[in-house]
Amino acid sequence: MQSHLYRIIHNKLSWVIFSIIILIPCIDAFQLLLLKFQLGNEVEYHPAFAFFLSGSTRGHAAQMILLWFLPLYFLLLGADDAIQDYHTGYRYILISKVGRWKYCLEKLQTSFFVSFSTMLSSLLVNFILVFLLFNGGTFKKGLNGINSTDNLLFTISMNHPYVAVLGFSLVCCVMAGFSGLIGSSVSLFFLDRKYAYTASFFIWFLLVLRPSSIMYLFQPFTEYDFNILVPILSTSLIIFLIIPVLIIIYEAKYNEN
Repeated sequence: MQSHLYRIIHNKLSWVIFSIIILIPCIDAFQLLLLKFQLGNEVEYHPAFAFFLSGSTRGHAAQMILLWFLPLYFLLLGADDAIQDYHTGYRYILISKVGRWKYCLEKLQTSFFVSFSTMLSSLLVNFILVFLLFNGGTFKKGLNGINSTDNLLFTISMNHPYVAVLGFSLVCCVMAGFSGLIGSSVSLFFLDRKYAYTASFFIWFLLVLRPSSIMYLFQPFTEYDFNILVPILSTSLIIFLIIPVLIIIYEAKYNEN
């Protein structure tokens, strides 16, 4: 793990991708600030509703650019480390020292940790930024006038907006961790970037495009209650766990390459 992290930290591309992941939500916040100036301070967003995941900007372009392509960002950040090991021959040295099980587990664990931490850093920076820019704001996109007694999650979120953004942020970070883990898994399996990147994006984007989209898990203050979000979360976790387990069993027991 130390070797894996060392390579990530000392890789210029990793720092570029990390900076992009941090920057995209910040651009989203400055879009809202520009809107505030254009309207002459008529719309003063509540910080929780100016938060990146709340999706208050027109078109949600920043959300789509970041969240739709998460596995690709994390592969570039370092989740494809197994492919680099294979091309340099370092894979065989590590396997001979620690064994296949530990080698595969380290790749998955480190990728999850780095992806989770990166998304957490990005959302934390964005929250600090919107809190400073919109501190004292009260505008809640007109949602505070809606009385939805049959939607428990919406009611809790409107009454406790900071708790809502915290909860959705944690879910987003966990899913980001799993998107990195999926990237690491397919990298272990294919040992080829063009196949690994394609497979990782395909798996993630299928969950994005399905009617019960995984994107619902990242959006506070919407009409989706627990009865919709819990099945989406369960299905996603099952997929994110089954694929790495099958790949690591194959790699550790049957693949001698």
